Amino acid sequence: MDETAERWTTTVHDEEVELPSTIADVRAALPEDRWAAFDTEIGNTPGPDLPLRLAMWALRTVPGAIEEMDEQVDRLRAGDYSGVTVLDDHGGEAA
Repeated sequence: MDETAERWTTTVHDEEVELPSTIADVRAALPEDRWAAFDTEIGNTPGPDLPLRLAMWALRTVPGAIEEMDEQVDRLRAGDYSGVTVLDDHGGEAA
């Protein structure tokens, strides 16, 4: 990974993991059979949307990350807000 790149991390199964954070590093971390889809999506993404799209592809490089995120969204949609910190209640800062 490029040492000057911003470091991206996430938590998967209660463990902090580092994600690739450049277009080249994300592509390299993907299986070869996903490169064409990645190239097409990233190549057609408007600039303002690029960080989010790249982050979603970076998550796909970590086994279980997307599934865990989907489980969290399903839990929230079901009305289970346990463990959620609302930033507005704390002046924009987590409690």
